[in-house]
Amino acid sequence: MSGIRIRPAKLRDLDVLVQQRRGMFEAMQPFSPEEHAVGDREYRRWAKRLMEKGEFVGWIAETTAGRPVAGGAVWMREQQPRPGKAAYKIPYLLSMYTEPDYRGRGLATRIVKEAMRWSRRNGHAVMTLHASTQGRRVYSRLRWERTWEMRVKLR
Repeated sequence: MSGIRIRPAKLRDLDVLVQQRRGMFEAMQPFSPEEHAVGDREYRRWAKRLMEKGEFVGWIAETTAGRPVAGGAVWMREQQPRPGKAAYKIPYLLSMYTEPDYRGRGLATRIVKEAMRWSRRNGHAVMTLHASTQGRRVYSRLRWERTWEMRVKLR
């Protein structure tokens, strides 16, 4: 899409990343304003700490006027040791969001490709994510495969 550039997020973009993550959650399911406030505050603190350590990188799609319209990030998620392998970190794609007026223009695909390139350049052979229903088509077109993680609600 012409006129939209994808750029790496900087620490000064933290408010944009928090706002986009909130937009992602608002699009998926309802949360109360209080729940969003807690989530925003904790995500900001968590992401800032990880960005400073180089364990969280993001990308922002912005118009020629500098308006952010989409974004996403990679968190270097720690994995437990297993036979033949010590604990290690794996790139985990998260917080993918595109503003409604900009959906269907390939921005999410471009951001995912940037994240995949970054991960490859940094020596990783695998990435993971938890895909929303809305995002599954983007990932499957890029050859992401479904895995079988399970969960149980305890409350």
